[in-house]
Amino acid sequence: MAEKTIKLSRQYQAHDTVFDTVTVREPRFEDLLALGEPFELQRAGSQDVVIENTAAVAAYVRRCIVAPGAEKLGELSIADARKVRGAVLDFFTPGGQSAD
Repeated sequence: MAEKTIKLSRQYQAHDTVFDTVTVREPRFEDLLALGEPFELQRAGSQDVVIENTAAVAAYVRRCIVAPGAEKLGELSIADARKVRGAVLDFFTPGGQSAD
């Protein structure tokens, strides 16, 4: 199972744990069955538009955090939170690049 480690912009402390990286795992089949796709393409006029299922994205991020634990990430800055979110969404895109 693939994992990615994301370097954060600074060090954080939560629940007596100090960390400056977050490790996420690749979503599994059971995750996909439970949560569905995190986004879909819809046609708007002559263009395709990506519609994000924010509830599914949040659930995937919570499920796929390996370390330090999802319960410890509440104080992440917006920039660091987006890095973690993007790393999880990368697993759903060809070549591992998220739509961010």
